[in-house]
Amino acid sequence: MRLICVLFGLVVTASVAHADDITAMISQYRREHGLPAVKTDAKLTAVAVRQVQAMASAGVLDHNVAGSFASRIAGTNTDSAAENIAAGTKTWADTLRIWKASAGHNANLLRADADSLGVAVAYNETTRYKAYWAMVIAHKEAKRRPAMVADHDRGTPPKQPPTEESSVGTLLTRAVTSLRNLLP
Repeated sequence: MRLICVLFGLVVTASVAHADDITAMISQYRREHGLPAVKTDAKLTAVAVRQVQAMASAGVLDHNVAGSFASRIAGTNTDSAAENIAAGTKTWADTLRIWKASAGHNANLLRADADSLGVAVAYNETTRYKAYWAMVIAHKEAKRRPAMVADHDRGTPPKQPPTEESSVGTLLTRAVTSLRNLLP
């Protein structure tokens, strides 16, 4: 699937298949450095699209043109994230090459905790750079699994996990009680 949007000379392209190719390129680079692969994430892609659209529209290379990165990444369910941007290169391969050659950009590509990625490119032929590129790489927040508390002393099945409304004191009391029940 390929989306093309033309607005006042601005052409923004997004292709799921193409994004997967870029993700594969970045994943291969990460594996060459002993790191796990990343997968394409729709929310991170939306952040990258917003960034390239704003840069192409304004004709600037600027991390804050679409708002602060923190505000743009809010709501993506990540616990760490970084962004690489570029302008003026003709292909993803060229863009990736310059990011690898830059210490800061390369560090983002090789974030040890990264597991997800969003990429986008936008074109505006009326600007100096013509092409604008963005990559958002992140670690998605782990979904917490509720703990089951077993009453080992009485041989009863595990109790339901505490609700999020439970206080820390209540949780500590339950934990101490569970530990006491394990003692002879």
